[in-house]
Amino acid sequence: MNFDWILTLIAGLGFFLYGMKIMGDGLEKAAGDRMSKIIDNLTGSLLKGVLVGTAVTALIQSSSATTVMVVGFINAGIMSLQQAVGVIMGANIGTTITAVLISLEDINSSLWILDFVKPSNLAPIAIAVGIVFLMFIKKRKYNNIGEILAGFGFLFVGMDMMSSAMDFLRDSVVFQNLMIQLQNPILGVLVGAGITAIIQSSSASVGILQAASATGFIKFSGAVSIVLGQNIGTCITAILSSIGANKTAKRAAIIHLLFNIIGSIIFIIVLYGFGIGKFIPVWTDNATKTNIAGFHISFNVINTILLLPFSNQLVFLANKILPSKDNDVAGSALEARLLSTPALALSQTTKELVKMMNLAADSVKIGYDILNDAAAKSLDELEEIENSIDVYESNITQYLVKIVDEPINEEENNLISSLFHVITDVERIGDHAFNISSSLNEMKQKGLDFSSQAKIELNKMYEAVNKLVSMTLKAYEMQDARLAADIQPLEDVIDYLNEHLKNSHLERLAKHECGFTTGVFFLDIVGNLERIADHCSNIGLAVEQVKSKNTEAFDPHAYLKHLHENKTEEYTNVYDKYISKYAK
Repeated sequence: MNFDWILTLIAGLGFFLYGMKIMGDGLEKAAGDRMSKIIDNLTGSLLKGVLVGTAVTALIQSSSATTVMVVGFINAGIMSLQQAVGVIMGANIGTTITAVLISLEDINSSLWILDFVKPSNLAPIAIAVGIVFLMFIKKRKYNNIGEILAGFGFLFVGMDMMSSAMDFLRDSVVFQNLMIQLQNPILGVLVGAGITAIIQSSSASVGILQAASATGFIKFSGAVSIVLGQNIGTCITAILSSIGANKTAKRAAIIHLLFNIIGSIIFIIVLYGFGIGKFIPVWTDNATKTNIAGFHISFNVINTILLLPFSNQLVFLANKILPSKDNDVAGSALEARLLSTPALALSQTTKELVKMMNLAADSVKIGYDILNDAAAKSLDELEEIENSIDVYESNITQYLVKIVDEPINEEENNLISSLFHVITDVERIGDHAFNISSSLNEMKQKGLDFSSQAKIELNKMYEAVNKLVSMTLKAYEMQDARLAADIQPLEDVIDYLNEHLKNSHLERLAKHECGFTTGVFFLDIVGNLERIADHCSNIGLAVEQVKSKNTEAFDPHAYLKHLHENKTEEYTNVYDKYISKYAK
């Protein structure tokens, strides 16, 4: 017996899966931050969740990947189980796009133009153009287009190879008998679920079914049950991914499974049990790529319409299957399941960094409160905040290292480089704030205090630094280059205050208006405040660099030198505003 067809089928499946992956990667990279913003803006609206799930899955070409993403979001605590229901349903709709593309192969027209645009005819051209874009054009935009085109081409080369392999089965009595057995809907569901669970892609398993339909031995009535099983089998990826996640995330995988099982049961009862399938015009006809794709999309759309009103009941059922316990804990916000989608992983990393910055800003304010006669903080409390900042730094840094190991584009690489620098600056702000609070606490314990003039001057500088930290935090969180530009003139005002306060201190020492010990504390606090301002300046420059048109050409040192040598009217106005407020 000739087994070459098996090798051809396996090779075709490999091309198909590879093409689907790189086409999805190209679409995802082309979408970039837009995809993360789509998900970030997700609200409690179930309908919006369906649209988000459909759009994202159409981009990445995998409902399993989208559901794994949802598991990651829930485990990270950034999406509720109720929000996830709509996204999961939409993911099942979005995954049908591959089958729809394959169905275009059924175009049969005497018009040469329609025959020319059939995917199998366009595939070699798409691969050639895609490889040219990838190898000879250095711009990221064209590289993404190249991946999309090459992926599209490889997908249909694989489809053609699978179809060719299936030709061998036309004369196989064993295959014909197997297809007769699959008229049993239960057996068809089991076969469809089993194949999909093995290759972990309903798009690929539906593609195999579409290729097999070319033999002419698969009836549409038999293909229906196989497609139902394929939708169930695709849930295995999310179930495997939920291992190690918190219980809420596990429930999302259960909801994905329930959605497809309940829908399949309804369709089997209605189409086979009640015999409604016989009223479908093509029910007894041979299956084709087109009617398979048509049923695939119809099932998922109708199932969503039927079950969307019962989303709360699905959540309730998932909670019953996997009940909560008092010691259930949330997973890490820096979710490993998001690493396969760097744009989303970076979005989550930035959010964690903003939390770290908020903690550092709070640390700075503590010193200001202690200075103004508030009760001294315990050293344990101060160290707890400092340790929390250090933990954030360690966790975010380790997560970024993992993102670097993933396929990332130039823009993401530049953002990662910027994040590494910003993390260090934020950690150093926390260190300097801790130093100030420790110094002020020590003074309180020793019964020391500054002179009234020294306290007035320190308060002014502290107010300026608090304003700068708040401005920096907002500019980074909003990625606002315009606001970030205002950081530099205020930082220059703080540099002026640093020199001015040191000179004032020396004058008071000369007049014996302050003691040597309090003077040491004074200089230490002023120096730490100035260093906090320097790190805010670095963060502001990082925002301006990331948002600049030519990130790689942006030289922070050259930019600052040019800024100070060629002060713009805008810079001067901001500087004058703050010098008047804090230094006069």
